[in-house]
Amino acid sequence: MRYMGIDYGRKRIGVAVSDKEGKIAFPRGIVENMKELQRFIAQEKIEKIIVGLPRSFDGSETAQTQETREFVGKLKKGVSIPVEFEDELLTTHMVKKEGVGLAHIDEAAAAVILQAYLDKSQKLKD
Repeated sequence: MRYMGIDYGRKRIGVAVSDKEGKIAFPRGIVENMKELQRFIAQEKIEKIIVGLPRSFDGSETAQTQETREFVGKLKKGVSIPVEFEDELLTTHMVKKEGVGLAHIDEAAAAVILQAYLDKSQKLKD
């Protein structure tokens, strides 16, 4: 199964995709809007989308959490494949700590989000 990871932001949407086996996530760039995202989903033959859900350190929802939920609501109307959330706590911080340049932070965060989901899914299968 081919998965897509998304790190949603007001200005940029970082995307990552999995290999065909759904085991490894790869950063794939930035998309600017929903139309571009839908085209990317079709081109890559994505079968499931995983969106990072931001929360505060105590687990409560923030304004960014609500914005992300609204984005996913619009996304679900524009695609016919499943869309799920994955906790994205500290993903951007982890990526910055790894020394990823500013131009690639969003796509790298999307890959971290997607890899976390894939790893959990694999553990459930084992």
